[in-house]
Amino acid sequence: MINTITRLIACALPICFTAIAQAASAETNYGELEQAYYHRQYSLLASKLNTLDAKDVRIEILEVALAVATNQQDKEAQLEALVARHPDTAQVRYVAGKLWYQIKQQSSLFNKLGLVDKSNENYIIAAKLEPENPQYLVEAAKALAIKSGFFDTKKQASKAIVDKLAQLDQRSYYLALMDYLQNTQNAADAKKTVTIIRAEFNDDVVLLNRAANLLWTFAEKPQAQQLFVASCKVKTLAIAQFPQWREACLSAAYLALQDYGDKQQALEALALLLSEDKVKDEQYVEYLMLYAELNKAMADKDAAIRSYQQALALTTTGSTQKEIRTKLKRLTN
Repeated sequence: MINTITRLIACALPICFTAIAQAASAETNYGELEQAYYHRQYSLLASKLNTLDAKDVRIEILEVALAVATNQQDKEAQLEALVARHPDTAQVRYVAGKLWYQIKQQSSLFNKLGLVDKSNENYIIAAKLEPENPQYLVEAAKALAIKSGFFDTKKQASKAIVDKLAQLDQRSYYLALMDYLQNTQNAADAKKTVTIIRAEFNDDVVLLNRAANLLWTFAEKPQAQQLFVASCKVKTLAIAQFPQWREACLSAAYLALQDYGDKQQALEALALLLSEDKVKDEQYVEYLMLYAELNKAMADKDAAIRSYQQALALTTTGSTQKEIRTKLKRLTN
């Protein structure tokens, strides 16, 4: 009997280890795909996706996210088809909310309002499907505040979710609370909340970035710039936090160019962004041009010229080439 059990275990172990290895390999492969997406390595991501035979829902999501990021002509049809295939999958609904908002940012003014509605609808459905998921609840609270309209000054449906998050997850609570305070224009409590974030979450890029945006909303621009710098200098990042990190570095620079905050710290923030970026695309060219503008504002003409020359060597866009040549001519004359 013992020998039989031993043989069964011995036979089962290779199968078990093979399954574990396959699962680990799948996670590694997905992690590589996710890295490519968040680092804007879209060609690499597309080629990797094309090699996959079996596609789970996460891969389907990445395919549509890639279509949106690269502004493909059929991106809206792809997104609608994804939701139609998985109408009751909370993750799909949540990501659909994000992607509809991204499409809105790419679209003309005429289409924007309907796209915001689609984004909000998907966020609300995601939270209904998984009502204990803090990430989904944060976006649903924001969506409900927008949906409630101008005359609902207390945003009661949104406030109910914020109160729920206070018991469920502290970090998510503060994210939702800052959205709520902005939507209700509560400047006094907003500033108190930012003080808490500074003290208790000084290594959280997402919370720091949100707190900085909240200060900017209430015209506390020098303080906002300092928080953007702090957010940009956070050293430990999850891959999905790269968009907020980039936003923080750029916002620190934009405010410094408007004479809010510290220009030297803004330069350091942009230098971090340039050093971490893996793709020398048109977005990278924008970073170089901003870096040049900051150097010019600090009277470092040589550094400004070098940055513009780097940008000119990389860009393939005619209007950008013309703009850079004009700026270089002014600097060199």
